[in-house]
Amino acid sequence: MRIIRKPKKSFYVLMTVFIMIITSIFTITEVKGRERVIATEKTFTHENLPTRETAYSQGLKKQINRSFVTTTVTRDNEQLEKPLYLTFDDGPTKDTLHILDVLKQYEAKATFFMLKGQMEQHPDITKRIVNEGHAVGCHGVSHNLSQFYGADGSALTEMQDCLGTLKSITNVDSTLIRVPFGSAPYLKEPHRTDLLSHYQMWDWNIDSEDWTLRSAPKIISNILPQLTKLESRGETPILLFHDKSFTAESLPEVLSFTNKAGYQPITINETIEPLQFKVR
Repeated sequence: MRIIRKPKKSFYVLMTVFIMIITSIFTITEVKGRERVIATEKTFTHENLPTRETAYSQGLKKQINRSFVTTTVTRDNEQLEKPLYLTFDDGPTKDTLHILDVLKQYEAKATFFMLKGQMEQHPDITKRIVNEGHAVGCHGVSHNLSQFYGADGSALTEMQDCLGTLKSITNVDSTLIRVPFGSAPYLKEPHRTDLLSHYQMWDWNIDSEDWTLRSAPKIISNILPQLTKLESRGETPILLFHDKSFTAESLPEVLSFTNKAGYQPITINETIEPLQFKVR
């Protein structure tokens, strides 16, 4: 008679442990795979772009490429020790008139990154900006992230359209641009290559936060410490403003401060290496 030997109890224990180990390995692999998928999904696309508020939040804090040159020369080839770049986005608006009056009073020059529709709505103000010696560039057409980055080539098309309008109104053939909300975190390929192969793209290193503070005293309190901090590091300030009434109200004190500090507000031009946020 054939004797069938049953496996010892220790055999079952070893098999159980082996199965548990194999199961754990597959589970960990699956979890890591899901994490990679989730990480990929967090990459910004035009379908899941954050809101404007999120764009300026601490979670998406922008990092500066510090290769920006901190000295330059005037149009008369005079060396500047402390250049200052005042930049204004989203205009022109009726409040741009007040801004221009203040800039003229303080003999300060600025750079305006304008929207196509606003230029069409305010052609006379657009012409005045140029006639008073300020630099001009484009900020796009839609100022809507889903549209601006909606398809391959859409960012370039918007800038071409905007700059064409600028040329038709002012006869200025500019290559200066600033993308909506800055180049981080939204500007991805192929849009980055499209734009940088044609234009000079500028970001900033001081955000006035006038878009959210909406109060001249708050804007001033936000800007002045940042100016002092940049000066201690020997870095050239590029201030981000918007064409708003409370922004215009803040300018006299800001310009008084910068004048006393020895800054010389001048325009951005095509000979300067642009300041841009770091590519991540």
